[in-house]
Amino acid sequence: MRKWRNVIVLGIVLVALVAAYFLLKGQENAVDPQASATSTPTAGENPDAVKMLDLERDNIVKIVLKYADREIVLNLEEREVETEVEQEDGKVVPSTYIEKVWVTDAFQVDQTTVNNILYGGVNAVTRRLIDTEPSDLSAYGLDKPVTVTFTDKAGNSRTIEVGTSTPSGDDYYVRKGDGKEVYTLVRYLAEYLSPGPHDLISRQLYHRQDLTEEDMTELTFHRDGELVFSAYLKKAPVDWQITRPLEISANLQNLDRFLRGLSGLKASRVVDDRTDNLAAYGLDNPRYVLEYTLDGQSYVLRLGNKDGSAYYAMMEGRNLVYAVNADSLNYLDTPLRDVVLFMIYVPSIFDTSRLVIEIDGRRDVLEMDISQELAEDDVYIFNGKAIKDKEARTLFRRYYQGAIAISGDRLDLEAKPEGKAEVRLTYTSKAGEVTVVELIPTPDGYGYYAMKNGRYTGLVLGKRELDKEDKGIRKSYENFVSYLNELEE
Repeated sequence: MRKWRNVIVLGIVLVALVAAYFLLKGQENAVDPQASATSTPTAGENPDAVKMLDLERDNIVKIVLKYADREIVLNLEEREVETEVEQEDGKVVPSTYIEKVWVTDAFQVDQTTVNNILYGGVNAVTRRLIDTEPSDLSAYGLDKPVTVTFTDKAGNSRTIEVGTSTPSGDDYYVRKGDGKEVYTLVRYLAEYLSPGPHDLISRQLYHRQDLTEEDMTELTFHRDGELVFSAYLKKAPVDWQITRPLEISANLQNLDRFLRGLSGLKASRVVDDRTDNLAAYGLDNPRYVLEYTLDGQSYVLRLGNKDGSAYYAMMEGRNLVYAVNADSLNYLDTPLRDVVLFMIYVPSIFDTSRLVIEIDGRRDVLEMDISQELAEDDVYIFNGKAIKDKEARTLFRRYYQGAIAISGDRLDLEAKPEGKAEVRLTYTSKAGEVTVVELIPTPDGYGYYAMKNGRYTGLVLGKRELDKEDKGIRKSYENFVSYLNELEE
């Protein structure tokens, strides 16, 4: 009895599996409405499917787009492109290669957009025949279509007209330029075929796409019509010097936001190619103006109103209004104090041969010839006496560090320092260059104006700067002399 029961169970399972198979098979062969709405039919599947373009893509050499207010002619040409290649020995050398690109006399062409036009044309197969004898083309937006004419090497031309979208939004109305019938074409192909005039314009802002902050050598920044700062690369790769409104080293950590942001800047879209109404974009009197040099080429970027998440922008020499992502310009409200390095003068001890410190009515002379390896035969002389003791040499260097560590704590560009310096530091480099740092008391008793080679740096420091416990010049001197006295006892 148990045996027959097992056979019956197996039979039921077999019937269920067979039923499930045919059910799934039926679902496989059914039409998926969602897939139908997004896929492109072929002539074998759909009697209404008509191939709109019978030219080979690789043979197309000319595209003409006609809009309601303009005509744009694109031609395929060979251009020499400059690049750089790295040789086996690691040396980077200039090189050139030939590339086929789409061009027009009016502007630099966005190659991706043109490739999309080509893709849309060669893959354009209609989905439905809507009207064989249309009496009112305006119902389909084909009274004023975007027309795209493709021409191949042999001179054969074909035109596709693109109208408005269907009520569902899934398709657009189209027809052949030499035909009457109105068809529908899947949305993405129709939109590839009929980009807006501004979509055809390249959004590339610079002469090369691979520029980095290391390619920038000069930068001047104006905000609200006022100069914020001018700076230049004094010594590659990171020694930037501010020249206006004061002469001082730049705080690279904060300046780097400008350098990285500008060198990598890209436009998200072209907004307008007619610049007779710049006030509409805030570009008649732009809030921000940045002048800079990248890879040896000069650029002037003007930024106007902010529209949502983008600024309107213009590059000098181009009659184009761009939209630029505001996130890539998040440094525009950086104050000058954040770009300035508040250290007055920071020469390396390894590049210095002599430092004279005049402070508190005394004059100390530090003479040195110190290697970066801190060798035994390095020269340390304090007030004419050679220093041999290892700990004394360490304290000598700390005294030097106390001098170069003097820094401002605020900016005052309007001040006009007068009077006699209370502190003077005279540095002589190994190359013989002399630099003098002087501290002149402020009239309010707060501290000192910092001078460098007789010129006001714009920096002000409090008196407490000289008395810091960790690296103050007075504390460093006290520790050094105290140890020297102990050695003599």
